[in-house]
Order: sequence, then C-alpha cells, then structure tokens
Amino acid sequence: MTVEHVARRAGIPLPVADEHRAAIEAAISDALAEVTAYLGQSPVPVTYTEHGVTPDIYGRWRLTHEPVVDIEEVAAEIDPVTARPTGRYTVVYRAGLDPEGDPAYGAILRSYVAWSAAHNPMVRRIAQEIPGARLQASVNVEGQGVTFESLPGGPGQGGTPTLESLEAYRRLTVGQPEGIAPHPLDGGQLWWW
Repeated sequence: MTVEHVARRAGIPLPVADEHRAAIEAAISDALAEVTAYLGQSPVPVTYTEHGVTPDIYGRWRLTHEPVVDIEEVAAEIDPVTARPTGRYTVVYRAGLDPEGDPAYGAILRSYVAWSAAHNPMVRRIAQEIPGARLQASVNVEGQGVTFESLPGGPGQGGTPTLESLEAYRRLTVGQPEGIAPHPLDGGQLWWW
C-alpha cells in the first residue's frame, strides 16, 4: 500500500506534498493495526529467528510460527566447547499471512487498507484543504443547521470491503478457565472458541 494509492482514493492531487506524506503514512499504519487486531496476527509476513531447531524424520523443520512463507537461512549450531556440530540449527524464516502469495487475500487487504486510510480524519482534513474541494455540506432550516462531511463510499459502503470481509483469514484461539482441566468430552461447556 503506497501513500500515492491512498491519496488518489482520498482525492488528494499527486504528487503528495511532503507535509502531507507523514499523515497519510500514519493513516495506513492505523488501518494495518486495525486489521492486525481483527485477524489476531500480522496481515503481512514477519521474519522470525529460532535457535535449537531439529528437523523431523522427513527433513522438515518444526517451527513455532505458521504458515511458513519461506526459509531464508539455515545455519548449523556449533558447540562452543567441542567445536562440533550439535545437530541443532538456527533457522531464519518468514511466516504469516502472505498478500503476495494469496492474490484473493491481497486484493481484499489492499482494498480495505486503502479505503480505511483514505477515510481517516487526518487524511480527510488534508483533502478538505485542497483548493476547490468541498467535502463539508451545510443544511439550514428555520434557524436550525447542521454541517456534515460527505464521504464517498467509506468501508462497508458501496461494495467496499469491511473487516468482516477478512473473516476467512482470522486466527481463532481456544481458551479455558484456570484450574484442573477436564477432558473436553466430559464437560462440553468448559471449552469455547
């Protein structure tokens, strides 16, 4: 997601002025944080380093984070005393949701982040400052007035994606109250999603 992409959605002319770039970047960051909170994981791959990893009998790595996007580096660990290989490895890898590897997910993510960032109050203020732009409308009837901002199709309006459109990529967690854990088939009501 680029600043220019969000600026086009918000009606801000290109090239984006330097004083506006930071606000648009912050709006993109806010939208990505909202997606992260909703999904329960990063919406883009994250790089991890794990030490002491051993391969299984098929040569696959048993890594903590999933799904693994790619393995960047594998280094054999050396015992500092004997200077011999320990049989364990340090693995550097990227894992998580991959908008580049899954085009459907990538399209939904980019669309949601672009619309959310374009409708961020900071970005709307920038768009209001553009000469000739009229984002606010006023209505006065019998001494009563209201001023509102017309937003052209924010998230969830006019076919634009909402956070719920990312539901298929959401990480669900299982929890249980503290104490002695019963067998899942015994209580039934003590486990929830």
